[in-house]
Amino acid sequence: MNLEDKNVKALLELEVNLSLLNDSEYFGSVIHHLKKEYFSDVSQGVIFDTIKNHYQDFQEIPSLKDIIIQHKNSDQKTKDLVKTGIKELNTQTEQVNKDLLIKQTELFIKDAIFTKAIIKGADALGAHNQEMKMESFALAEESVKVSLDSDFGVFLEDIDQVFEEFKEKPGIKLNIPSFDNMIGQGYTPKTLHSAMAASGVGKSAAMTAFAVQFLLQKKDVVFVSLEMSEAEVSKRIYANLYDVNISSLPDMEKEVIKAQHNQIKDHIGQLVIKEFSAGGLTPLGLDGYLNKLQIEKNIKEPLVIIDYLGLMASDRMKNADNSYSYYGSIAEELRAIAQKRNLVMFTPLQLNRNAINNTEADQSSLSESMKILMTLDSAFIISQTPEMKDTGKMKINFVKNRMAGKTWSFDISFDYSKFRFIDNLNDSKPQGIKGIDTGIDAPWTPPG
Repeated sequence: MNLEDKNVKALLELEVNLSLLNDSEYFGSVIHHLKKEYFSDVSQGVIFDTIKNHYQDFQEIPSLKDIIIQHKNSDQKTKDLVKTGIKELNTQTEQVNKDLLIKQTELFIKDAIFTKAIIKGADALGAHNQEMKMESFALAEESVKVSLDSDFGVFLEDIDQVFEEFKEKPGIKLNIPSFDNMIGQGYTPKTLHSAMAASGVGKSAAMTAFAVQFLLQKKDVVFVSLEMSEAEVSKRIYANLYDVNISSLPDMEKEVIKAQHNQIKDHIGQLVIKEFSAGGLTPLGLDGYLNKLQIEKNIKEPLVIIDYLGLMASDRMKNADNSYSYYGSIAEELRAIAQKRNLVMFTPLQLNRNAINNTEADQSSLSESMKILMTLDSAFIISQTPEMKDTGKMKINFVKNRMAGKTWSFDISFDYSKFRFIDNLNDSKPQGIKGIDTGIDAPWTPPG
């Protein structure tokens, strides 16, 4: 840091304390985020610590006189620091734009935490200490999450401001009537949802079908796989989107698929399929990947499907010995990313052996953690007996639904040859590509 940088930081620290003493709104926004250790100016660090301690003791913002009285019994060195700090505050007369100060204070806090993360990370690498490394990751995540929101929210008398919010704002639907009947106005941003099932029933299959339904509405989709290969996910997408029996794909000419894609590419969203190793992806790593997609590929606010949460690692917790807390933490971390990036996010979850061949299975069969369910905005269970699978039948039971409040079940069919739902509600199937089995003579009909 050069001399000019130091002078700017010292000026900011001075303005932070001055605003804490004179602006109650600023005080309320930042006091709980700041720490004495963030201040490089020792005098202003002591002043800040006194302000915070006075507030904790008396629930009020102190005056300069209060600060002096607080230190009447302090040692001479501390008294001298307080005297210097107050003198500096009294010489500061120019006012700073409040919005600018809030923004700069947020950066000041983020930089302080991130610097600490870098130092701890370097120490961890030198000592080959995995626990210190995880603490470094947690600090880095904490720095990203810092937000100094000065908005108090909505008051009852703010009728003009909130009246428009009474109107239903549509989210993203699936164009599968039985599902759309359950989710009301659709999946809204800043939410996390799940499909739950026993092993082999169809969690990933359902997510594939969902991905195509979103693509057909010109929504961008990011499909993150921690279990299947990128090629296997692609096969399922191709079978659904191009109306091809999945078993026929290996024998097809790739030029046929290419020609079909060129015909429809302007009518669908972008799809990115990314494979990570099991246990090799954390929510912070996902956030970094999404940021890279936004910067380098201009993919903003996609629908994100993570297959699946149980194969991820936590940034906050060091091990999975306590599965209730560990996987619950991953769910909270994922939902925080959805809120931060304004995303709709899906992740399947696995049910335990009690759910196998059991059409009455409920959320108590969740393998990882019931804490996950508390974090989710909606969740449905897919259940199936062997006889149902032979005939392509599924039972869908919504067990949580913040969108419309409906928590009941319905039957639906699933075409495993093309990985798509066939809705029993009106015996119709979602629109997709038609005619590709005999070539590309028949035109593609976009949904709606």
